[in-house]
Amino acid sequence: MAPTSSQATPDPGHASPRGRVLVAVGGSHPGPAARWAAREAARGGGTVHLLQVAATALAREQGRAALRTAATACRDEAGDRVTVETEQVVGDPAEVLVAAAPAARLVVTGRRDSTSWHSTSSVSAALADLTDVAMCVVPPSWSAPRRSLVAVGLDPERPDRAAVTEAVRRARLARAVLRVLVNRPGSLAPDPAEGLDELRRRAHEVVTECGGDACDVEVSVVEGHPASGLLAAARSADLLVLGRREHRGGPATYLGPVARAVLPWAECPVVLSRPEHEREPGPTRVPAGEDLGP
Repeated sequence: MAPTSSQATPDPGHASPRGRVLVAVGGSHPGPAARWAAREAARGGGTVHLLQVAATALAREQGRAALRTAATACRDEAGDRVTVETEQVVGDPAEVLVAAAPAARLVVTGRRDSTSWHSTSSVSAALADLTDVAMCVVPPSWSAPRRSLVAVGLDPERPDRAAVTEAVRRARLARAVLRVLVNRPGSLAPDPAEGLDELRRRAHEVVTECGGDACDVEVSVVEGHPASGLLAAARSADLLVLGRREHRGGPATYLGPVARAVLPWAECPVVLSRPEHEREPGPTRVPAGEDLGP
């Protein structure tokens, strides 16, 4: 369904839409995602664009209340360091938001309870599945960073350098420890210790290639299903970074099975990086001194 009406209060004199942080404002618990987006935009004095999509005209009033709550949360979090834009559209929420996502540098969405993630009405799941824009999914319990820890998963056999580079950048912005989780489903090495040492060496090599030598790095080797280790890390991290896979057409989506298992349950915000092939050309390493923020 195409959008049928809208209400917007943009700042026409502000930066281009590509610099905006787009927030998908849901009807319940809109505050945490809006506050996270405000913190993100405040680093560069950017813009938060709050977009609420009402499925029907009758739902518009509830949507307006959610927009007001989200706008207040942004201003409480960042004051005048960010410009806040609000917009309401009547239409199919997933369709409208997927169409709006490419105009933003980052899409932020809240998450309802985990049991609703896989339902057909989950807008967060649809956005994560169908968009390749960098995205953050914020749980309803999020309040503020307090542990100075950013976590990222790494498969040394098929390292996702886009995700590692994003995790390095965010750890440096927050002056946080970068915890790299290397999954070890099993080893055929005669000496298990040798297998662990080799995994850590290869992980450090990838992280260094991505600029991780400029921040405090911990490498942890975990066994079992990768999602279990990532969910455990999310309980003690301020942020978890996951990679996206390439979309090769057909029914495939940008989410792999590990991300699909982690997103409904993670206890901290989860950033989904852009697929590696979608990143700008040039080196993946984050240059020293870049994007350090305030």
